[in-house]
Amino acid sequence: MTVSFIRASGEKGASFSMANYVFNFNECQDLTLVEIGSQKCDPLYSFGPFIRNEYIFHYIISGKGYVTNYRTANPLEIKAGEGFLIEPNCKHIYNADEKNPWHYIWIVFKGLTVHQYITSCGLSKDQPVYYPKSYDTQTAQKIKEHLFAILDSPHQTKPYILGHLHLFFDALILNASIQNMHTVNSPLSNIYLTEAVRYIRFHYKDISSVEEISEFCNVSRSHLTRLFKEYLHVSLQDYLIQYRLGKAQELLMNSDDSISEIAYQVGYQNETNFLRAFKKKCNVTPSQWRKERWNFPSNK
Repeated sequence: MTVSFIRASGEKGASFSMANYVFNFNECQDLTLVEIGSQKCDPLYSFGPFIRNEYIFHYIISGKGYVTNYRTANPLEIKAGEGFLIEPNCKHIYNADEKNPWHYIWIVFKGLTVHQYITSCGLSKDQPVYYPKSYDTQTAQKIKEHLFAILDSPHQTKPYILGHLHLFFDALILNASIQNMHTVNSPLSNIYLTEAVRYIRFHYKDISSVEEISEFCNVSRSHLTRLFKEYLHVSLQDYLIQYRLGKAQELLMNSDDSISEIAYQVGYQNETNFLRAFKKKCNVTPSQWRKERWNFPSNK
């Protein structure tokens, strides 16, 4: 498991009471944690406008603030015990209250079960705010406990981290004012999507084209791509690229292999193509990415 620790500040009104951990769990396809962070904001602290490729959920520990996305004409007030969801590729901006600025914990996550989990909490693009049934219950306390368990021990084992992530969503669903338990208890929406992800996981080094994946699943490429865009918010081709580059990042962090060796190990026969794809995704070269991660400060 690779965990990077970042302590940074720089947004408008930002407080230095901030911790941020980035995880590399690319092999976990149902639900995986990409990043977790905590911040006690200064009055009027603001962030954005910003766009990310994954889901982001902020849970408010104390105080209050306001969030605006492309679907909300006016800022939505959100206070302690509530939360807000930012979906992939959704431009957003949020800011702390002037007199009672919020302290929140955020998680960045992705996976095949994400759509089911957030729907079960009553969350959607049209309803991005999480409202609890009760603001002062044992279940509400458990929501915070599972988040703090990860924040306090980010270098624990993968089962520990992902176990608390699942339990966090369980507590979130149980205390949601709007629930859809049928959704969370249903199987994955489409067997084709599940089989395609599994095929990529085990054969990403050797896949020569996305048609190979759709043929394995016995479904058309166009239909499979529609499923990927609907549930994972990427095309089939982009998912394969992202998976390969995620594996490349693991090798950059955990080995001394050369860039050309890593390119070959993750399925690129041409190093130039690998460099181009990596820089497009990460905005830096593989060598720069490796150097930056090796120089991250320790949280110990």
